[in-house]
Amino acid sequence: MTINERRIVLKLDEHIKRKGWQQKEFAELANLRPATVSQLVNNKYDRIQLTHLLAVMDALEITDFNDILTIVDDE
Repeated sequence: MTINERRIVLKLDEHIKRKGWQQKEFAELANLRPATVSQLVNNKYDRIQLTHLLAVMDALEITDFNDILTIVDDE
């Protein structure tokens, strides 16, 4: 398996839904642009800025990266 067959997925959508928030509401809580939150929720990014990741984790009160990130196989 090569690196091109795997990707890192941000599990933001499930966290937002679990909290009962809308993306716009979460964007305000995390102090991120709604467009940025949309990209993160839909995993439409090539790289994630660490400041964005920390803002997401802070807004969700998450301290463990494993709670928000996962690696999936693209098969």
